[in-house]
Amino acid sequence: MATYTKGFKKKNSEQALLLTIVGIIGVVLLIVGAVFIYDLATDTGSYDDFSHIEAYDLVLNQLDDQNVAIQDYLVYFYSDDCGNCKEIKHDVLKLSEKINGEETIVFFVNASTIKETVTGDKNEFLDDANLSSIRTPMVISIVDGEFRESFTGTASVVNMLKSVLADTYAPFN
Repeated sequence: MATYTKGFKKKNSEQALLLTIVGIIGVVLLIVGAVFIYDLATDTGSYDDFSHIEAYDLVLNQLDDQNVAIQDYLVYFYSDDCGNCKEIKHDVLKLSEKINGEETIVFFVNASTIKETVTGDKNEFLDDANLSSIRTPMVISIVDGEFRESFTGTASVVNMLKSVLADTYAPFN
């Protein structure tokens, strides 16, 4: 390898190509890392940004703006002190935001603060929904105005929301 008069070595074309490739890979990794960090740092909001159901008797009876019963929707149960809920919060909020779009399809229930009312209590809701208890995280689906099924646990909840977003949840199609 030849040297310049000041002692710097000349680079052949292979070395220059290798440095160019390494530089391009470095820039791509830097961009991907920046996007990943931005995604983590950007808050998708909080549960409060979504429509909440405040009483048990309303879980299976949601009305739209014109007081017409909504036929197909989801209800996500969470608790502020649930570790699993905190683990999937980011995913649930992002998926719910995308699913809701122009109309509310995913409603939220804070299992720690939901109230019993004169017309409907927790036990009546559990009977109507064929549930033994309210667990968090949990999603229930309401199809044609009737309880259809429930999904509990982090993976089941996220996968169910993904299937609704992808239009592969059969009862909604």
